[in-house]
Amino acid sequence: MLMLTSVLASIDFVELQEMKEIEDTSARASGDPEVVVITSPRETTCDMSGDCLDELLAGDPVNFRAYLRNSGDADLDNMQYTVEIYTNDNGNRGDIVTDVSGNELSWTNSNAVCNTSPSCQQTVLTQGAFLTGGEALLKDSLGATLSWTPSSGSYFVVISVSSNVLGDPGNNELSVAVQVRDYFDVEVDLTWLDGSGAPVSGSVDGSGAKDFQVSVSLTSPGNPSMTIRNASVSMTYTNLGSGDASSFTVGHSSTVNIRETTGSGTPAQTGTRLIVGSNGLNGSHVGVAVGSVTPSSVSGEYSVSAVLSEYTVYGPHGTSICGGSALDTIYCEKTVTSQDWADEYSGSNEATIYGSLDVFQDITLTQFQIWKGLDGEDPEVFGSLGLDITSSLSPGDYDLYAEVGHVSSSSSILYNWSVDFTITDSEGTSTVVTANSCDSKVDYDNSQLGAPSVKTPDAQMLVYACASVSMTEGEFEVEAEANLLGQWDEDGLTLDDKIDDMSLSNNKYSFDVEVTNFAPQILSLSLVPDSVTADSDKTSFTATASVFDVEGDQIDYVWTDTAGDEINCAGSSPDQCTVSVDESMVPTYRINLAVYDSYGASDNTNGEITVLNYDSFTSPAESTLHAEYEITYKSTGLSITFANASDVTDVELPGYDGTYSSVGGMTISPSTTYDTKDIMSQTITVAFDNQVDATSMWLKVGNLWQLLATGTPDEFNATSSSYSYTWGAGESMFTANTEFHLFGGVLSQAQAPSANISGFTAVPSMAGGISINWAIDGTMLSEDEVVVSICDTDPQCANAYESSWNSDVSSMLYSGQNTVHGNTYYVTAAVCKGGLCSNEATATVVADKEVASVTAVDVTISESGENWVVSWNASAEDSDVASWLVCYLKASFTASEMSDLVGTSACVSADSTTATIAKYSTAGTYNVHFAIAPVDVVGNIAPTASSDNIEYSRADDNTNPDDGSQTTETEASSGVPTWTWGVIGIVVVVAFVAGAFILSRGDDGEDEGKDWDY
Repeated sequence: MLMLTSVLASIDFVELQEMKEIEDTSARASGDPEVVVITSPRETTCDMSGDCLDELLAGDPVNFRAYLRNSGDADLDNMQYTVEIYTNDNGNRGDIVTDVSGNELSWTNSNAVCNTSPSCQQTVLTQGAFLTGGEALLKDSLGATLSWTPSSGSYFVVISVSSNVLGDPGNNELSVAVQVRDYFDVEVDLTWLDGSGAPVSGSVDGSGAKDFQVSVSLTSPGNPSMTIRNASVSMTYTNLGSGDASSFTVGHSSTVNIRETTGSGTPAQTGTRLIVGSNGLNGSHVGVAVGSVTPSSVSGEYSVSAVLSEYTVYGPHGTSICGGSALDTIYCEKTVTSQDWADEYSGSNEATIYGSLDVFQDITLTQFQIWKGLDGEDPEVFGSLGLDITSSLSPGDYDLYAEVGHVSSSSSILYNWSVDFTITDSEGTSTVVTANSCDSKVDYDNSQLGAPSVKTPDAQMLVYACASVSMTEGEFEVEAEANLLGQWDEDGLTLDDKIDDMSLSNNKYSFDVEVTNFAPQILSLSLVPDSVTADSDKTSFTATASVFDVEGDQIDYVWTDTAGDEINCAGSSPDQCTVSVDESMVPTYRINLAVYDSYGASDNTNGEITVLNYDSFTSPAESTLHAEYEITYKSTGLSITFANASDVTDVELPGYDGTYSSVGGMTISPSTTYDTKDIMSQTITVAFDNQVDATSMWLKVGNLWQLLATGTPDEFNATSSSYSYTWGAGESMFTANTEFHLFGGVLSQAQAPSANISGFTAVPSMAGGISINWAIDGTMLSEDEVVVSICDTDPQCANAYESSWNSDVSSMLYSGQNTVHGNTYYVTAAVCKGGLCSNEATATVVADKEVASVTAVDVTISESGENWVVSWNASAEDSDVASWLVCYLKASFTASEMSDLVGTSACVSADSTTATIAKYSTAGTYNVHFAIAPVDVVGNIAPTASSDNIEYSRADDNTNPDDGSQTTETEASSGVPTWTWGVIGIVVVVAFVAGAFILSRGDDGEDEGKDWDY
């Protein structure tokens, strides 16, 4: 490629034509899947005392709920989500958790959003919309609800989304840290038995002996193998003529270990104990005892109560319980009572049954739950009768649901009933809602409580009550109490309100509830436009926030400036703020946003906008010319000085022939210059009287010139014309004392040289070099030059190698030190003068520094008279191998040493795979070593070490053709005195010894510093 150089290319401090590279990325609408918030499970939080909120219970199934949305600006028709469970290693995400079968706890729903199969659960997620319209209960690809049954430990629950649309990877995943703790519950149950020994539901009446059954069971989901021993239940008998035992110890009799020191080698001590809990076979032992009481003949009501008093647990209880050394791990038994057992639900540790000589009037609360989202597809339930609520709730609306059962000793009696739902806050303020029907969890109209009859066919033994309530953030007790309002007379259609519930202990249940608010989240903050210019017509921008709140609370927006002062926003809604900028905000202005919900929870973020400064400067009125300079930049404080410039005469202008004189000029000096990244645009305008015959405007720095504008000038006003020039973003400012000149007349365009390049060749040469040759068609003038340009790989490279040559040179070698083997080089040449060039000749060359990987194999060396014949085969056929080089010595040599031999008489070239080499003529016996290397078309050689050899032996030739006389015929006729032959003989002996010494240095040996004898 031939570079057309500008006159200003050498002005390092100005670089007037320097352009800033800006990647032009067109805005494209795109969907963006986002995990906004995880609502279930909630993150576990613990205070300094170790009390934790939102702990999970081992063995209790956990579902996953989250808000997933499309936060992009186009619809999504493809989205998947994944739920994964990782260990929590001191606050860092550890390994993914596996179940007992070694399967990773990871679930993916590939059909969350798609339109490719009937299994797709949603076909499109429009921009800004949430999956399922709000909070999503996460499911698998078949639509089954995801469920995790955790073991005790600390974990991270990670929920992520994916799509074939890239979107923003920074919002694709969220995680919450949760703690799971083991728990167990010991439950006491008490029931009457009928005559056959079967349990009786509810109360009994009548006189005579009454049998009852007390049972103790153990629930431990996180530790299925857990057992307790010798569970003791204290009994209380009220208003009975005779009772039974004051306590029962229950369980399944088994022989078990009662003490053991691990690792001691001593067998464990065993004993017989009554076991409640695991039977070791995926079943459970329930401890049962049967007793009997006789009602008093004078009292109408009586009861039997059972209370768990103690039980024994087996385990490593420490030296304070088990004794022994602290170095030993000792298992032993420990008896616990209500003072120190860790039973999760202590309310289940006691039970009472009732009876009466007459009818025992009784109703009971059989179920109580709190529901959320019953009007949606995936409602959520909290708590149950006998089970506490361990997770916190969000502020909002809930449905309270209760079931009331008829447990009177006579099912034919009908009761009028109601349920009082009471919500008491931490200040003790209570709100009571009374209900006797339900239209949420179930559809139920009020009816009498009891067995249906002909006159009252709608009566039910189990009835339902529901109430809708709203709870704000805080701590509450939520209670349900069943009320027996009286006995209904279906004959007289009257209510006897004097009939009371004889047992109120089974009428109510309550939950302690922690209602915790989710803080609002700022999903996005956009600033439009992304830059503004002070002192211009674009001095304001608008910030718009997108905020999400799980509970849908009213959101307050607080906008502040960089200093933290609140902004008096101009905007159409609270989520928008329009701000006007001034020079004090250059170059960057930060706007801060804090949002608050009705509970004071908050989120905050900030956005930054580029603030540019626009300045305009005008020359003084007394100036010969009128000049205006405008600049938009990321700074302030610039000042400009204008001064008249002296006209120039008879100057040469680049690109034009001849000389020219200016008709006006002005010197302009900025007080400073700024980095190119801080310059957005610059414009210079020079105006002149219409009488001035100006046809072009030029910039002058030192002795260098650049054309800014030419042709017909613009109309500036009624009496003046002007030329203007604008520099774009990222271009340098001109420096102090830069001159702007006007020239008149017609500019004569300079012409390229008339001489042309002909016969242009560029071919690879040895060692990666490029041999370049050319001829000239025509005559080169004294200022003409041949410019050769070489680019590596890219024909339009920015930093080409260039060299210039006069008319005396017609070739050059581009050194292989500058090339890379196998790279393509683009070579151009042209005859140039002053940046104008004639025709451009081009060639493409691939640098060649290596020979193909071919070696000589099957080498044979034989003798043929006074020659050695060396033959071989090529290890592979390759067109790159043009010939071979055979080198030989009286000693072995390395590949590097072969390189030193190239070009000497120790190497011969062969066009085929056979070479004939003349033997040595000197006497001696030694091995001659040979190396054979391939040579490519450009002369590259792949040197190799010597690998084959042949023995060479030649004796001295002492034969004499005379007749045995001491003097040969040749000697007699030679005219040489006889005594001279003795001297010659001595010289020959000396030469022979010296030769032998030299040859000995050439023998095969271990000396690497050999002096070769050729």
